[in-house]
Amino acid sequence: MEAIVTIAGWLLLALISGSFQLTSTAISSGSWDQAAAKLMRPHARRNLRNAGDEPPAWTMCLDTCNKARNEVCEEGRPGKVPVKITQFMAYCDLGWVGVSERVWRSWASEGFTGYCTDCTDCGPWSTSAVNVTWQDPKVVGPVRFLKARDLQVRVREAAVHPSIQFKFAYTNPEQDFDVSYHMDGSGIVEAGITTIVYQVLAGRCLREDGSRALVVDVGANFGWFAVLAARMGCRVIAFEPVPLFRSFLEYNIHLNDLSNLVEVRSSVVSHESGTLMKMVVPARGIWGTAGIDGLNIDTAIESRHQTIDVPSVRLEDEIKSDVLLLKVDVEGWEWSVMQGAAGLLRGYLVENVIMEYSPGAPERHFKWDHMLAHPAMLYDMITKYGFRIGHIGDADKHISAGWDAPLPPLREVTLENLKYDIEDVKRWQEGKLACPVPPNMANFSSWRLCGGVPEGLNPRSFRSNFGHNTNIWAAKTTSASGGSSRTGPGAGAGAGAGAALFQLEGVSGILAPTDPADKYFQTNSDAAGMGGRICRDLDPQVQVKHRCPCSKQSVCGEEEQEILKAVAAGTVPQNYVLK
Repeated sequence: MEAIVTIAGWLLLALISGSFQLTSTAISSGSWDQAAAKLMRPHARRNLRNAGDEPPAWTMCLDTCNKARNEVCEEGRPGKVPVKITQFMAYCDLGWVGVSERVWRSWASEGFTGYCTDCTDCGPWSTSAVNVTWQDPKVVGPVRFLKARDLQVRVREAAVHPSIQFKFAYTNPEQDFDVSYHMDGSGIVEAGITTIVYQVLAGRCLREDGSRALVVDVGANFGWFAVLAARMGCRVIAFEPVPLFRSFLEYNIHLNDLSNLVEVRSSVVSHESGTLMKMVVPARGIWGTAGIDGLNIDTAIESRHQTIDVPSVRLEDEIKSDVLLLKVDVEGWEWSVMQGAAGLLRGYLVENVIMEYSPGAPERHFKWDHMLAHPAMLYDMITKYGFRIGHIGDADKHISAGWDAPLPPLREVTLENLKYDIEDVKRWQEGKLACPVPPNMANFSSWRLCGGVPEGLNPRSFRSNFGHNTNIWAAKTTSASGGSSRTGPGAGAGAGAGAALFQLEGVSGILAPTDPADKYFQTNSDAAGMGGRICRDLDPQVQVKHRCPCSKQSVCGEEEQEILKAVAAGTVPQNYVLK
């Protein structure tokens, strides 16, 4: 209590001297010592479930950043002096320190470098947050954490629908070729998927009873989709185990004053709980490829790696309510996430799942059980949990026709496709994938070795549509539960209102699952060969191997004639048809 009284006295003195500013609707009805106590008290994490629960806004002002008072706002937001720039640099954490500057400097001399603010240059910062971990002087704030690692923190307005404007922080795109590259260039991340998420959540985050729909973000990274969902009014639980990414995530949440809508959890989501999982994080390249055992890191990009051990949890233990949207982006670990979500999927209504699907990650390391688990996961989503699955694609994740434009129909991923995915993995493990090479094809350079992905896959499989990874949208579209027996609050619920947005047209596969064994060349509407590679863009030397008609007879005409002979003779092993 003595400490509280001391702080209360300092607050009053600081207000009189004008060196510190504090306003709150809560203080008007309480005493200054209560206000100081509230500042110093550790708050339990709150995730607002209902509209109207918002806490009062606090406006605090203190110069504790080493770049304060230089006439440039260093908090990643516009300062007092108007400037015409698209991005701001952040060197100081937003927020407050509930002590005097003298005390803060004393803590800093002892190595406690938590919150640092730049009020003189930026103006007071207002927030409704009731729990900010770095208000403890021993906890380093996200910007301080990142700057200590010599990383830039850039901030710009997100190029999103005007009704949900927000600011977003990222780093130097020369270090991160993924999120930061897209943010720096266009101000938006994965425009196609962002548009889907926007339309799925529009008008559905705030329910008629005043409660908020839940969005679960597994692999939240810098927080793009978590912030988007919260800005639309949804309650969000975001899992991000990598401290580097989590610092950007927490800063973005705080920057947009969404702390009371987004709950951040630092565990790895897996099929088992309480296990220490090794994660590998690249220092340069596509940061988003960080993951379990570094399975999806591109080794062609030279970079140092950081290895961390993080405890695991299961979604079925963590989430006990209906979910409007489950987003999963975990670099080849999605099968494990969904296995650990079995209880959630059985007991509650999960309306939509948007997932990066990455079978190429375990394929790099010949992890046969993980390779089988990928198509088996999709099979279970259809048969056990009543989803239908549409293929968004990889390139199409960046393409949007407009925020309110009708979403394009997606090709459906069916059980008929997936049985070929499963069979291909089995043949691969046995050394029989696209083996043996048809005798009459052995003299052509692209046919000298059997196997090979994606060319050696069965063209009726879902896996034949993409090179390494892709994106899918799974949705509940009927009242049928697909054989599942839900027992939680969502029991008996069928398709969500967002099902009308989910349009399917045609089926996946370079060839249709119903095509006969004597068909070789693709006839799909995308004119795409194996791996989803557009035929007209391929070199004629590899067109035939990709099931594309030869475009230059002098280069591939003979090969085209010979493969048709092999198909007729039944000697092309990857042309098999399952009963």
